[in-house]
Amino acid sequence: MTVRQTAQTVGENRRPTIEAMEIVQRTAAKVADRPVALAEAFYGHLFALAPGVRQMFPADMTAQNEKLCRALLNGVRALVEPERYATDMERTLQSLGVHHAQYFGVRPEHYPYVGHALVRAVGDVSDDWTSGTASAWIWVYDWMAAHMLSSAATRS
Repeated sequence: MTVRQTAQTVGENRRPTIEAMEIVQRTAAKVADRPVALAEAFYGHLFALAPGVRQMFPADMTAQNEKLCRALLNGVRALVEPERYATDMERTLQSLGVHHAQYFGVRPEHYPYVGHALVRAVGDVSDDWTSGTASAWIWVYDWMAAHMLSSAATRS
């Protein structure tokens, strides 16, 4: 099965439930007041899991940390309305996938590392992390990544 086929069968067609979205939103709201800790934890995990991606980022990560937190929290906030996430959010994710592939050299094999780093980072910063919370974050991330991957695959 190709990456595109995997993305389509695993993520795109398995939209997270409203309950999973609510868990992710609640957790994101709780960690939103700790954006620096979240970003530092995320990049620490990412660079430990995939040291080769470090070269894709600037030496001074200050601006990058802010971009990550803003994008993550805005993305989670956009999930508030299920009828919107089914259309607007999916189109936005597809555009982001193309942009990340073309301008930053992000490849399909990077996505699992990003997902693992994200879930670990949110778990590090959250004060009420459970296995159910982790599962919801994984589900939402997989769905988002599937859209980014499917669109990037069609344009590469």
